[in-house]
Amino acid sequence: MQKGIQNYFTTGELSQLCKIPRKTLLYYDKLGLITPEVVDENGYRYYKRSQLFLLQLILTLRQLDVPIARIKEYLATRSPAAYSDMFHERIDFFTQEIARLQAMKDELQKEVAKLSRIANITLDKLTLVHAPESYLYISKEAEKNECFKKRSTHIANMFASLQKDVAVTTNSFGYIYDAQILQDFSTKHIKHYFYKLNEPLPTPQCYKKEAGDYLTLCFQGVYMFNNKDNLQRLADYCREHGFTPLSPLYVTSLCDYWMTGDINEYVYKLEIRVK
Repeated sequence: MQKGIQNYFTTGELSQLCKIPRKTLLYYDKLGLITPEVVDENGYRYYKRSQLFLLQLILTLRQLDVPIARIKEYLATRSPAAYSDMFHERIDFFTQEIARLQAMKDELQKEVAKLSRIANITLDKLTLVHAPESYLYISKEAEKNECFKKRSTHIANMFASLQKDVAVTTNSFGYIYDAQILQDFSTKHIKHYFYKLNEPLPTPQCYKKEAGDYLTLCFQGVYMFNNKDNLQRLADYCREHGFTPLSPLYVTSLCDYWMTGDINEYVYKLEIRVK
């Protein structure tokens, strides 16, 4: 055994001193961040006093979410200037992270307010609602007669793309149908799937839903099982009151599998702009 080894720390002693699992120290060794000063013939690892300080530095940087690769780079080029540069990087990172988390908090607060409104919705009542312009994040346009799997792929791709631009906090999800659906109830062509945005985004996938008077109907149950009767109600109302549809039909899911496991508790909103 090397002379003076009694002043060195074993892997267990060092990990216990720094309050980390032994496997974490072995992992850092594997990555080349901190390698034992001595490995004896029996495979026992020993760390010297300066490596205790090195481990404390590594653990501090990890607490600051400094990536492993960046820590390794810094350890190879330590200097006051490099230390300062790394901390300026962290300040920039946390500034952006604070903004991201604040945006997510704002989205969640809006969602809580929206859920309160949904709880007070009157079902099965046709109303004419004047709505301001709003914005939807839309999927790639679907083709007619696409299979269920293909349509599901459009939804998945939309959400994957959306999550690069906004913090998705809810399943504010819906469909845009061809405008002629009130003339031909057998028309079931979904042109786009959408996610409702709180603010417009500078992307071609951001679709403006025009301001105007929308004939609106909320109902409970799965849309595909209840669409024909409710579309008939919209069409009859338009005919009786002399309304002309001006927009596609918007179908928004207000309560679905994100909120309940009972499909009979699903709630949808139908909207079509009229004059």
